[in-house]
Amino acid sequence: MINQEKMEKNNSAGADNFIDFDALVSGLKKEDDRNLKMTRNFRWLLIVIAVFYTLLMVVNPDPELMIHHRISGLCYVTAFALFAVLFTRLYNEFRVVDYSLTSVTMLQQAVKRYKLATWRYIWMLPSLVLIDAGISITFFHRWTDIEPLSRILLVQVVFIPVMVISAFIGYLIWRRKQKPLHDSALNLLQELQ
Repeated sequence: MINQEKMEKNNSAGADNFIDFDALVSGLKKEDDRNLKMTRNFRWLLIVIAVFYTLLMVVNPDPELMIHHRISGLCYVTAFALFAVLFTRLYNEFRVVDYSLTSVTMLQQAVKRYKLATWRYIWMLPSLVLIDAGISITFFHRWTDIEPLSRILLVQVVFIPVMVISAFIGYLIWRRKQKPLHDSALNLLQELQ
């Protein structure tokens, strides 16, 4: 087992919120279960939304739907489909978590799983750009009394801060719920090696 003095030192430094290995594993299981449910639910929600938008904006034979409506709808459908792929990938990552592995292997996987990963944000960028394009196209054709560049800039003035605030909220959630798990697993891993 791990040297209790080292653990107390880490706890007093604020780097580790878990007293022992069992508490860490319990925390990991709880967070993995929460993430598994969340990614599964979001995946299905995004699939339903993508199908709904496909029927409403792309396939709908309504003659009142102009080409810009269909293009913005296609942007939304593609964005939701890409998000569904991302959440499916995350769901599969949490679905195959195995706690029967050796302690070192399990901790290595936990450290990797709960690291603040840039690739997740990079995977989101095409979807966010498509949503931005869909919103821009929609409002470009609604605000005809404003000059074209101003129409696009007005959408960006709202969209970009909303996305930045959303990313910051995601970071705060990670820092509160997952960073302690990551740091504790990393500390335990370093002590075991």
